Amino acid sequence: MFDVYADEFHKLNVDRSSGRAKPHKVCLLFAVFDLIEDKQIPDNRIFFNDQLKARFTYYFNKLSADGDRDNPSLPFFHLRSSSFWHHKLRSAVNHKHKYAVSEKSLGTYIEYAYLNDDLFALLQNENHRNALRQCLTQNLSELGEQFKRWAVEIGKSEKTAKNYVSALKTTMPNWMKTLGNDVGSIFELSSLSEFKLFERKLRETSIFQERDFTGKRMYSAALKAYEDFLSDTTQVQLQEDIDDILKDDTKTVTEKSVLVKARVGQGKYRQDLIDLWGKCALTGLENRDFLIASHIKPWRDSSETEKLDKYNGLLLVANLDRAFDKGYISFDETGDIMISKELEEYTKLGISSSGKLHINEQSREYLLYHREMLFRI
Repeated sequence: MFDVYADEFHKLNVDRSSGRAKPHKVCLLFAVFDLIEDKQIPDNRIFFNDQLKARFTYYFNKLSADGDRDNPSLPFFHLRSSSFWHHKLRSAVNHKHKYAVSEKSLGTYIEYAYLNDDLFALLQNENHRNALRQCLTQNLSELGEQFKRWAVEIGKSEKTAKNYVSALKTTMPNWMKTLGNDVGSIFELSSLSEFKLFERKLRETSIFQERDFTGKRMYSAALKAYEDFLSDTTQVQLQEDIDDILKDDTKTVTEKSVLVKARVGQGKYRQDLIDLWGKCALTGLENRDFLIASHIKPWRDSSETEKLDKYNGLLLVANLDRAFDKGYISFDETGDIMISKELEEYTKLGISSSGKLHINEQSREYLLYHREMLFRI
């Protein structure tokens, strides 16, 4: 049964009226996966609520193009053309009644959406969710354009982003083609596992090693950026970390729940950071809807105690959180911001070179780790 849904997700009927694939259905399904994972969709009822809309917007901001509208009501309605997505209409609604698609009409006529029962059961499994995420990415046409926008959003210049796209789409595949390995554009490798296999073979070739050296490691940087893009889009590292928690037989159900919520920046861990910081640690923004709770020392490198330690966490707005998580910014021992040379146009992200963090003494060791192990000098 998994193979049936993998094939359907791979060939999702997306809107191509503008000449390219719109990301709306993919973004909504990504959002549903996240909410199932976070236990915010505990049973097979998908309500059109603020949690779903906020998670949709999170992915939409990553994958949308100019002219796309942040409107989750469209995919919530139009996914009904797929065999796995259904609507539970309100009791007084005539099933043959036609209505315009809007948030208001969804609330008036649709009680909730639901999936095929066997698909909902499959989505309880972390590995299945992760694999189906990667199937969905196949629907994002012009993945090179998606990657280019993503690169600019994390502070790369337009020139650098274009150079990366050219290297990934043409230059490096041509090197492999001359060696008898014709893979086409690297952007056709939308699975992280497929990409890593290709990258390993590429890095072993003498032509890559020579050109990368003379090109001042630009080709290595392009490969690393695309890996980050795929990881960011499909949240592979997050999925793996949560899977490790759930497989740990030494933990009780309650302990696993606490750890999962801490990993995704929710639950008590998020509240601890709100109590500690109260606002964005760098900008001072107080609106909690825009703040992300994340770890200073990465989850995968932290001990059991460090994973739940509030002093190993920061509250940051989304763009700063991403820059910090990827090592593009860090903070010195006095709290002054450090900006990587790789972050070419940081002011476009709202990052100021005069930014300063008020450091808690208990956070110093974590920040030292971040500077020494993650910061991209």
